[in-house]
Amino acid sequence: MLNRVCRGAVVLSVLCVATTGCQKRHERLNAPPQGSTDRPHELQKNFIYMNDNAMLQDSAVADIHFEPHSPELSGLGIRTLMRMGELLSISGGTIRYQTSSTDEFMIGRRLTSVREFISAAGFDTANIHVEAGMARSAGMAAADAIAIKQAAPASGSSTDPDAQGGSLLGPPPGP
Repeated sequence: MLNRVCRGAVVLSVLCVATTGCQKRHERLNAPPQGSTDRPHELQKNFIYMNDNAMLQDSAVADIHFEPHSPELSGLGIRTLMRMGELLSISGGTIRYQTSSTDEFMIGRRLTSVREFISAAGFDTANIHVEAGMARSAGMAAADAIAIKQAAPASGSSTDPDAQGGSLLGPPPGP
């Protein structure tokens, strides 16, 4: 009798766990170029906007967007170039291929792959250019980096910018 009760409790527990797994499916934050979902989260539109702005800021592809040792675009490369093409078709721009490779032949073939893909996808190749080079991000000027390093507190001191007048570059300007 005790075995039946134990088995019944186990079966009931399994049924409870199984039915709670059948609840409403969670919303997803997928945003282009990663894909889409039929269950969008209410914040998805914010992620799309942020992804698009970041993509436009860099306007770059890298080695990860290609199959290893090949000029063929990877799945990520295809999705990225589709979205970048949509965004750049509005105002034009340049897609840069950023690589640490020194193989000029492979670099040329990959640039050709990007150009051909953009053209085949139907984007205006007169307004979208492709070239080798670093991403568009402005980065930091060397003089600014040197000034920050010189103004940095000694090791072990506070690195809180507010404790130093609001900036690592020195006190705020004023009278």
